[in-house]
Amino acid sequence: MAKWFPETTTQTKSQEKSDTSDKTPIESIVQGKTLSHTYYYHFAANMPTDAKQVFEEAVATYNATGVVKLIEGEGTAKQNRITFFVYSKATSTASQGLIESGHGGPKIIERTGWGAYTVNHARAGLNMKYPQMGIKKSVAVHELGHALGLDHSGSVTSVMYPIDHGRSVLSKMDIAALKSIYPESSR
Repeated sequence: MAKWFPETTTQTKSQEKSDTSDKTPIESIVQGKTLSHTYYYHFAANMPTDAKQVFEEAVATYNATGVVKLIEGEGTAKQNRITFFVYSKATSTASQGLIESGHGGPKIIERTGWGAYTVNHARAGLNMKYPQMGIKKSVAVHELGHALGLDHSGSVTSVMYPIDHGRSVLSKMDIAALKSIYPESSR
């Protein structure tokens, strides 16, 4: 049975998808934003050990790129933050056999004027209703990718492909998209 990675709310997710499969698209909400490459992450209070472990593995995957730096901790209102969480959502009969494995996305906060800043207070979650489908490193890497600003890709070699196929190693195009969001000057 296929696993579906859902769109988050329309306020935080791009409705436009790339027609090309050679690039990993970037969420429209982060395009053109200047974001620090450093993020502070924390786990929601109800986080089971196995879900926490796959998110820690996902964090290590992204940290290994050298493009972003994810540090455990709360962070401040003026710093990039990611909240990892779990939830339980049953699949409806209208979903035609697809299971929602996770949910994630960026939330950009911009302050203008004196003391201006732009930050991302993102979320990434795993669906506990189907733990055999959602509590996987590949799902955690995918949802963390959304939180960092990556959108669904048409390429099966990308961790951002919308149907889980077990991929948890970022492709060259995934890393290139991260570098376009977090250029050398932000590191």
